[in-house]
Amino acid sequence: MLVVSNLHTYYGRIHALKGISLHMKPMEVVALIGGNGAGKSTVLKSISGIVRSASGSITLNGDDITHVSPEKIVMSGVSHVPEGRRIFPRLTVEDNLLLGAFTRKDYSEIKKDMARMQELFPVLAKRRKQYAGNLSGGEQQMLAIARGLMSRPMLLLLDEPTMGLAPVVAKDIYRQIRYLNKERGLGILIVEQNARVALGLADRGYIIETGRIVLEGNASELRQSNEIKRAYLGKDYREVWE
Repeated sequence: MLVVSNLHTYYGRIHALKGISLHMKPMEVVALIGGNGAGKSTVLKSISGIVRSASGSITLNGDDITHVSPEKIVMSGVSHVPEGRRIFPRLTVEDNLLLGAFTRKDYSEIKKDMARMQELFPVLAKRRKQYAGNLSGGEQQMLAIARGLMSRPMLLLLDEPTMGLAPVVAKDIYRQIRYLNKERGLGILIVEQNARVALGLADRGYIIETGRIVLEGNASELRQSNEIKRAYLGKDYREVWE
């Protein structure tokens, strides 16, 4: 479904991505793991067109989207839920959801999807007329994910979906991510600060350091790697879904 080949991305003179290559199959969950400043978010921003890559290529279902506008990338089936949620605090929950469907014109279907999002995240139904800025952190994250789903993507890019959330709230988010993949067939590329959780959710994973992929493999293999345990999982590593 997604193929990123030899991608180089800069911020001014800073060489952020140095020949990144990765791929995803349809309905697959892939985790991108690395330390702060390694380039994880830049990979997602490059795929969604927020940051323009200097060289390399990105293809979606065989179509080159490397230099396509972010709006057209959304219309092609990619939705990016950015780090920090980035909801519109002075708009209602309903208006935030509607903005997620800004590229669509099928108004009757948009209305149905609004109802589906409120079924998927019941708290949004209760808060639909409230300003998004008045929601809790977990509720805002649910809104950010629901807004991303309103474009009907085939590929969801999730950047740190549980950052700053209490463990019990984060666990609810994880359950929804798993549901979206297993029950709705959504492909998900996830950047997650909790490497244990990311590898618990994912089919495969990539380890990124200073803008380069240094290791890749099945999530189960990466979870058992002593190197990964020491670097990212900690001494008290345990299976996240045990």
